Amino acid sequence: MKKIFAIVLVVVLMATLIPGVALADKPDTKGNGLPKDQGKSFNFNVIAVPKQKHWEENSFDTGGNGKRIFILRTGTTWFYVSGGSEFAINDHDGTDGKVGTGGTPGSGNGTENAGIILPYNATTEKWDCTVYVRLLGPANKTVDFRWKTYCWNSTYWAQIDEFVLDRNTKFAPPVGKILADGYEDILWEWDNKHNLRICQFRIFVGAPDGGYPP
Repeated sequence: MKKIFAIVLVVVLMATLIPGVALADKPDTKGNGLPKDQGKSFNFNVIAVPKQKHWEENSFDTGGNGKRIFILRTGTTWFYVSGGSEFAINDHDGTDGKVGTGGTPGSGNGTENAGIILPYNATTEKWDCTVYVRLLGPANKTVDFRWKTYCWNSTYWAQIDEFVLDRNTKFAPPVGKILADGYEDILWEWDNKHNLRICQFRIFVGAPDGGYPP
């Protein structure tokens, strides 16, 4: 037993003293892909349902105050995102056709009434958050949708990116641009939703390395 202890002690000392030899670093993420030691996150789920909710007309607060947004499983959905001092979900019902030009269902109805509020520093004109998502759906089926991001340039919605988000068992930042520094009003468009049931969001205060280039 003493010999084993002595061998372990020697290995540890060599790893700390000999250049080029080091103990393995601990992973900086949890088993679900979220970062460790980054503080409390703001959590909400986007839940896909087969039919319109038919909640009270023109009410952004129906559906309860839970951190969730209901959308339709088929068709196009718009999410109006604006910068603010703190996180908020202002419109839980993304199934109604009242919002958006041409009656496109979504959360919010424009730059003045955004459905989602994320931290934005108006002085530096930079987004102050890091977004992680995880896409869920029926097992053994392809789950994905096309995500388009637009920014409001004071005249029209200008598209800045388009990518496909597919299912992942772990949380990760979206593969494409979802925000743009210098633009406080953002539109997310989700198209071609295949077998979507839940898209989970976990958002931390503080921008990712490099920020969100426009």
